Amino acid sequence: MGSRPVVDLDKCIGAGLCTVASAYFQLSDDGKVMLLHDGDVPESDLPLVSDAAVVCPAEAIQLQKSGPSDGSANGKD
Repeated sequence: MGSRPVVDLDKCIGAGLCTVASAYFQLSDDGKVMLLHDGDVPESDLPLVSDAAVVCPAEAIQLQKSGPSDGSANGKD
């Protein structure tokens, strides 16, 4: 099971603090956050993406747990 970032554009105030994880978040021309990668975040990037969610003053970014994409359980049942 992985985690994926979810953005609520209605909450975004354009503070730009999320760009600490610039491989995942950028500000668009209208000043709102843009999610650059859809899907699960690699385990090695989770701390950075989590930090971006935590520093967002509008709480516009959440990390959502996701299930296995192909139905497998990585060798575990």
